[in-house]
Amino acid sequence: MAIIDLTNTNTYPRIKRVSLGTAAQEITLPPACTQIKFLAEGAMYWANEGSDGEAFTSDITEFAKLPADAEQVVQMERGNQSNRKLLVALVSGTGAVSIIIEKD
Repeated sequence: MAIIDLTNTNTYPRIKRVSLGTAAQEITLPPACTQIKFLAEGAMYWANEGSDGEAFTSDITEFAKLPADAEQVVQMERGNQSNRKLLVALVSGTGAVSIIIEKD
């Protein structure tokens, strides 16, 4: 997989719809992002530690799980300690997730 680089985003909110399988898709978030929302068609995993293409539960062991058709809001840290890497994958099969990138 190729890393999706959104670091040059400068209009907000930004909606990015991503087609996923069960391998981790890495997304790099813009520095000004203060909040993200996930809207998943299928149950999904997400994390901020790991690498593109890795498997959740075996390679990526620190993650959160979101049920199908649910919304998750995540407040982002600001400053030098903020993590701008996001990894997402579906629990099974293929489908899409919408990621809404916001700035206040």
